[in-house]
Amino acid sequence: MESYDIVVIGGGPGGYPAAVRASQLGLRVALVEQGRLGGECVNFGCIPTKSMVKPVEMLWSLSRMSFIKLNYEMDFKSYMDWVNSVSSRVSEGVAGLLRGYDVDVYGARASIAERGLVELSDGRVLKADKIVVSTGTDPAAPPNIEFDGVLVHSNRTILGLRRKPSRIVIVGAGYIGVEFANVMAKVGVEVHLVEALDRVLPMMEEDFSKLLSRRLSKLGVKIYTSTRVEEVGKRESYVKVKLSNGAELEADHMLVAVGRKPNTKGIGLEKAGVELEERGYIKVDGFMRTSNPSIYAAGDSAGPPLLAHKAFLQAIVAAEAAAGLKSFYDPRAVPSIVFTDPEIVSVGLTEAEARKAGYNVGVAKLPLGGLARAVIEDSLDGFIKIVYEDSSKTILGIHMAGPHASELAGEAALAIEMGATLEDLSLTIHPHPTISEAIQEVAELALGKPKHFILRKKKL
Repeated sequence: MESYDIVVIGGGPGGYPAAVRASQLGLRVALVEQGRLGGECVNFGCIPTKSMVKPVEMLWSLSRMSFIKLNYEMDFKSYMDWVNSVSSRVSEGVAGLLRGYDVDVYGARASIAERGLVELSDGRVLKADKIVVSTGTDPAAPPNIEFDGVLVHSNRTILGLRRKPSRIVIVGAGYIGVEFANVMAKVGVEVHLVEALDRVLPMMEEDFSKLLSRRLSKLGVKIYTSTRVEEVGKRESYVKVKLSNGAELEADHMLVAVGRKPNTKGIGLEKAGVELEERGYIKVDGFMRTSNPSIYAAGDSAGPPLLAHKAFLQAIVAAEAAAGLKSFYDPRAVPSIVFTDPEIVSVGLTEAEARKAGYNVGVAKLPLGGLARAVIEDSLDGFIKIVYEDSSKTILGIHMAGPHASELAGEAALAIEMGATLEDLSLTIHPHPTISEAIQEVAELALGKPKHFILRKKKL
């Protein structure tokens, strides 16, 4: 039996950074992962999907320039093979990182046995002073839809396609659904996007929903909101889908992206005295500590938002807290990003959330069409919206839709974390011509002194 200061269960974004940080603190660390290192993000989520986006957006951008004559045909198999190779390289990088920090990696399934013991599926047992659980989530499907990995796919099995479909039905218009709809439409697939709620991106600001609906519709995506899938009929090489609005669709494949379920069953949490929420997520405090003081949790298994960058920070906090440091997780400024065209970023409080929290709210919204870089990018219908406390001018939230918006999410998060004011942002020099100028310009607009936006004079 090997003894460790910390055993991390799960090798995704909520796990491997915890192992790295614990090793940096001089602890003996083991990490147990039954699949490929990197978790959902590296193998099925962030990395492969953004790899799919990159070449498609490059070609799409060029194709819109009338003076460039393109004559190309995408080799879909090679494209998807390349996507998988990127994930493999990133996973190998995680493995090298753990080796470099002398973390012992066990390729097995783990379950928590009696106090301080972790049993592995290969029969080995590890003794741990502290345990960090980061077992992630699995794809969920409505009761009347069953994944088969051939015709009906989750976000995982859809990556196994090597022949471009001619038609696809995507169920769920959240992050995953709209990103796949955007990519598939741009490579020439007929896309049907079905959402049970009344708009796409139903969990984000309505301004984003309206903009993205317009963009997807222009790409030819057929959007069905307030609509459910009533029946799925599988044929030999296609699916027949009956919708609640009476429509019947035929498609080569169906992608179901309606949510996730925590992977917290069967790993001994209940026996170890770890309390779960009603939906199965692990209850944690600000130190990422569970109801068992020797067990910590991080990442998706510790509850929404299910984002890799949130998991990274929670993993660091869990490792440091387990090592006795006074680290604390503050979720005020977790960026939410949708990698569509345009990219969408939401950081901090929305206007509605700020009002509900009791703030005296101020709001400024700036169209990106006045920015020179937006003209260069031929993306004039984006916007940036800033939410602030009206008396102190402290930034509460920044929400943006535009090219390269994902690269600005860190600045938005930093502004909120540091308690920045409108004046701070307006006096920060941003390089020209860039989309980042939008952050400075919207702050100037809120202060009534915009450089590139006409203020309408009030009539006397």
